[in-house]
Amino acid sequence: MVHSASSYRFSHAVVDGKLLHEVSITTENGFIASVSDKAQFEIDLTDYTAVPSFIDVHTHGMLGVDTAILSKDRMAEWLTALPKTGTVKIVPTLVSSDRKTTQAFLESVKITRSTVLTEPYAEVVGARMEGPFISRSKKGAHNEAFLLEPSIENFINITGEFGSEVRIVDIAPEVGKAMELIGYLSERGIIPSIGHSDSDAATARKAISAGATEATHLFNAMRSIFHREPGIAGEILINDSINAEIINDPNHLSPGIIRLAVRSKGEDKIIGITDSIAATLMPDGVYGLGSLSVTLKGGRCTVTGSDVIAGSVLTMDSAYRNFMDQGYSILQTVKFLSTNPARIIGLLDEGSIAPGKKANITIIDKRNKVAGVIKNGIYYDFRN
Repeated sequence: MVHSASSYRFSHAVVDGKLLHEVSITTENGFIASVSDKAQFEIDLTDYTAVPSFIDVHTHGMLGVDTAILSKDRMAEWLTALPKTGTVKIVPTLVSSDRKTTQAFLESVKITRSTVLTEPYAEVVGARMEGPFISRSKKGAHNEAFLLEPSIENFINITGEFGSEVRIVDIAPEVGKAMELIGYLSERGIIPSIGHSDSDAATARKAISAGATEATHLFNAMRSIFHREPGIAGEILINDSINAEIINDPNHLSPGIIRLAVRSKGEDKIIGITDSIAATLMPDGVYGLGSLSVTLKGGRCTVTGSDVIAGSVLTMDSAYRNFMDQGYSILQTVKFLSTNPARIIGLLDEGSIAPGKKANITIIDKRNKVAGVIKNGIYYDFRN
């Protein structure tokens, strides 16, 4: 159900980093006009909580849709399903692929960014290349045949005329001309993210100094911490200049390791992601992830015929519940899934509820499930 009201009353709302009670939020022209405890309201959403809508900067697909094989209709199906998970912005992510597939993916992102779909739908911020500039020894669920050494030349060659669509590139800092590529991307406003790497701590530190500001799914597909060589994971934990992605599902990280990451990095440096693949919201079976076959069984995705984890079936609303169930406050959880992703991707008018910010709000019920969204000031009710 769609409502065109401009003022709403909530029992609770995360407003500019604070949890307020009995709050009225007024919107105007797609932006938040005011937040008050006294204002009149048109729609009564007491018993519900307003949080900034979620932003997923690492997702490979959903509902059978894989970023390596995109069409206009399949992309639309994916994007229109996302608001029901509380998500209104994403960075579609491609695993290591050949030049033809990579450019087709980037072209699809370009077309989608200029296409108006039937609301509500999640908007595409830009593209992410999780490969091919990664380590062979830490490739995880990537096809080794498509891996390339990091270099400016290889980046330009594989992206072709669509390089401007790229917002994030994953790089193993110990491979090839990684430092050169990290500096090149950073200078152009593209986020270098270090990961899928067997790097030692010193090399990781050099990459961060060169411009890497994000770490790809911390602890997963990277060298482990050793007490005489902390490795890339250890450097990420202690270096204040880099943000760390976290996949909060039962298959990737234990709650204790997540607690270690939050305590080490601080709540402003944690980026909650899904790393979701085509199997998300689908029954057990076999699905695609790039050129690989992936088997979903009991909520766990693995490269078919192996025990190698291949992405996840996590959604952002599930991540929200997982963080809350593990004892994180609603303020911390909102930072992980909304505020911090908005900041790192450069969405300065999103990620929080405050006057002047975009009116993108996720409505949470008492069970921590999504009851609706307000997107660009329009309310979409998912309760019926």
